[in-house]
Amino acid sequence: MSGKEVTFFMPDAQQVALFCDADPDRDWALFCTGVHVWIGQTYLRLKRAGYPVVLSATVPASGIVVTHADHVAEVLCARSMWSNLTIVAARADRPAQRYADIEVVQNAASATGARAHHLQHWPQPGLVPRDTSRGDTVANIAFKGTVGEMAPEFAAPAWSEALAAQGMQWQCDAVAWGGNTAAYATSWNDYSAIDVVVALRKDISHLYAKKPASKLINAWLAGVPAILGPEHAYRELRYSDLDYIEVTSAAEAALALARLKADPALYRAMVDNALRRADEVRTEACAASWAALLFETVPAQRAPAPLALARLAWRSLRCRAARLAGR
Repeated sequence: MSGKEVTFFMPDAQQVALFCDADPDRDWALFCTGVHVWIGQTYLRLKRAGYPVVLSATVPASGIVVTHADHVAEVLCARSMWSNLTIVAARADRPAQRYADIEVVQNAASATGARAHHLQHWPQPGLVPRDTSRGDTVANIAFKGTVGEMAPEFAAPAWSEALAAQGMQWQCDAVAWGGNTAAYATSWNDYSAIDVVVALRKDISHLYAKKPASKLINAWLAGVPAILGPEHAYRELRYSDLDYIEVTSAAEAALALARLKADPALYRAMVDNALRRADEVRTEACAASWAALLFETVPAQRAPAPLALARLAWRSLRCRAARLAGR
């Protein structure tokens, strides 16, 4: 592969050592936070695809450096005065990063301006698809994610009891968010016995312009129909009613589940459609998009060295001043 080496930056040397020896599918449980997914996994996927990338806890002297939004300030404050860097920040759920040269955002609605590029979120590593021998069974209904992102109705006994009355079991594979450095015990990769995925956030007054389409992408790859809330990222991928069922309440989700259970032909059609759409969102497609950004788009957009150095020095001074001011 051609192109100069790209550095992926994590400030923790122990984490860097851990991820350098990791396999994203074998060690899937490592990838539960934004830093680990956007930086650790992207590095590993590109490395396995043969691209010149390195993961480091040291800010490089020059070139393109990719880091999480949380660590942009650290890169600027740690750089040497004459280092000519182009900073690519994975924004994740954070505000726009004014100190970065380029941002990677999680859906097209966030890709405003020439600096922001939407790249598909990585699929769940180590994903175990639904067992095809389950046929059109609609029995095991799951939520996979963090508790804080789930509508509270799904945590109430009335919800699981209502499903049980229809011959369905609620499987809430959720954890409380503990930050980017926490470890999480989940089964987020395992869809082998899951028949339908349900995901509705607690507040649907807006379309979550910062969020990715992860739950839909993973459902397609698993061959599982999805019942989802109204969000930009999902709608951007939707071509037909078979892609997913959109709902705005737990009551609507219950009706959608009853419909899928009563209509095996609809269930099979959604499964078949999911498997077709899965080809568009596999890790290979995501890796190709990242490679195009880092080895074609960003190098072509880099400013001439004197101008880039001047801009970088100004941003570094502003960032250090902000830190001294306690902001």
